[in-house]
Amino acid sequence: MITSLLHPTPHTKVMVVTTHLDGLIEELSHFLAPYEGLMDVSLYPGEHQTFNNSTLHKTFTIKDYRSPAGGTPRDYAAVIVQDVLHLHESPRKFLELIYRTLLNACEIIIVQKRGSMGIAEIEALLDEAEFRAINAITDLIDGYEVVIGKKMHMWGKGL
Repeated sequence: MITSLLHPTPHTKVMVVTTHLDGLIEELSHFLAPYEGLMDVSLYPGEHQTFNNSTLHKTFTIKDYRSPAGGTPRDYAAVIVQDVLHLHESPRKFLELIYRTLLNACEIIIVQKRGSMGIAEIEALLDEAEFRAINAITDLIDGYEVVIGKKMHMWGKGL
């Protein structure tokens, strides 16, 4: 499902920022394996399943909803934020720091339970954090809304 939004190349690196590590990790792992892709995870407080597979690269344990997600600047082809944005104390600052971890021309994919945060509010936050080509998908995953933004080379802070 989410994998239909990704455009992997060999050695693609993706970060998942989540409050509940679940089946999404397995889906991404199977998807990235043929590309020898890697996945980092930032685990905010919540319930997390245990996974052990070759695509898991680094795990960052985040202590609270004031802290930024883990990650290295300009390291990821995509960042998937799952049920974190509406809980974070500074969602704009959170998005600005995620922006820095993305390579140019790469996406942030925000997956949130339907109704946890308004789509217009998410789109406005993404715009303020310099993401472009913002789109919402309401029928990709049952009970969830997906909002995608792109870091554009030479736009805003996209250097």
